[in-house]
Formats: sequence, C-alpha cells, structure tokens
Amino acid sequence: MDITLLQEQIAIFRNEGAYKQLFLHFYKGLVRFTDTYVRQNEVAEEIVSDAMLKVWTMKEGLLGVHNLKVYLFTAVKNAAINYLVKNRNYTTWDIDNIAPETFVSYLTPEQVTISRELKHDFATAIRALPPKCQMVYKLVREESFTYKEVATIMEISENTVDRHLNIAMRRLADVFKSYRSSTR
Repeated sequence: MDITLLQEQIAIFRNEGAYKQLFLHFYKGLVRFTDTYVRQNEVAEEIVSDAMLKVWTMKEGLLGVHNLKVYLFTAVKNAAINYLVKNRNYTTWDIDNIAPETFVSYLTPEQVTISRELKHDFATAIRALPPKCQMVYKLVREESFTYKEVATIMEISENTVDRHLNIAMRRLADVFKSYRSSTR
C-alpha cells in the first residue's frame, strides 16, 4: 500500500475511498498501541478515531507529514497521555480485558496446557518489563516499527531504543531457558 499516494489523494482530491483505505490500514495497530496506555479498548478506539479524523481535516496540511505512520502513532500516544493525565483520579476496568479468552483448538490437551503456560509466562515477562522497555518491545516486535521510528515516537535516541530492546530480549530469553529446562 502506497501511503504517500493515499495522503495525496486525501489532501488534494478529498478522496473518501483513499481515506477509508488509510483508516482501515492503521486502525487496528493504533488501537492496540493506544490500549497499552489507557487499558480501555473503547477509550483507545475513540482516541484513534479522533486522530484519524484529524488526518481528514488537515486537508493540504497532510502533505507536510513526511511519515504518516510515525505521525499517527505519536499523535495517539500524546492523546493517550493527555487522557491519562486528565482522568488519573479514576480507575475503571473493561470487563473484556478481565474475562478469560475462549478459543477452539485442535491441539491435544497436553499441547494446549504447555502452549498456554508458555504464552502466560511470556506475557507475564513482557508485562514485568519496565514501561519504556515494554513499549519499545511492542512497537518494534509487534508493530514492526524501525528503531528510528520508535525513537521519534518515544522521543528517545535510537541507542536507547536498542538498549531497551536488548533488555527485553534478555528477559524473554530467560523465560524460554527456564521453560526448556522444566520440560526436559
């Protein structure tokens, strides 16, 4: 998908089809990213929708955005932080995040148990990472951002991104080592 072409079609021709393509392309990733900050899917969706609406309202100003992906992730990060600052006295929980996930699998019960334990240990290790380390890991490994893009989004140097990712990978490697030693 040529993002720059879509930007031009939106900015110059006000092409709603191009906007829809752009919206669908970025929406899920932006919601997942924003949800890591606000921990409420509905709020994350609202923040992302607002950011995407701003893209539409920028008109010709959209042509001045050189990397729309980084621009959008930075915009939703800032909006999420603003939301957290504004609502820091209240804690709410989304029942969807608390309820266990259900799924159908064709694996044996033993494989399911081992897989579930490994996923749980892996997710626990990710959640136990320091916040910035966790964010770098998610942006690089789950959202496929480059170090430079993550550095821009998080306003840190590329060397710091590399350092955070190395910390994350070492801790996750420890999880796998303990898993492998327990299964032998």
